[in-house]
Amino acid sequence: MPIAARWRRLESLPPVRGRDAMPGVYEVGDALRTVIYIGQSATDVPNRLRQHLARHGCVREHALFWRYAYSRVPAADEAELLAVHEARHGELPRCNRARPLPRDALRRWRERSTSRD
Repeated sequence: MPIAARWRRLESLPPVRGRDAMPGVYEVGDALRTVIYIGQSATDVPNRLRQHLARHGCVREHALFWRYAYSRVPAADEAELLAVHEARHGELPRCNRARPLPRDALRRWRERSTSRD
């Protein structure tokens, strides 16, 4: 399911929160409020959005709106949102370059074995 929160303009990002961070998943929309990016932050969604807007790229060029949902496991919820979007539309949002890879036992073993070199 897409995030059920209302769309907000990017200019309305809350100020830096410090201790009252907002971990969770988020969707970024274009002028038509079409989802162009799905992401997550384990610490603070507004700060993560500011990082996207600070560097050149697809999100900075097309983003006008955002919406957010609190999550205790944002990486898993992000993967679920991406899967639902792909099932519904036949593709990932245009600014999501790569799908997060599942961290199965084989991938963890490869990461450990290559990091020692």
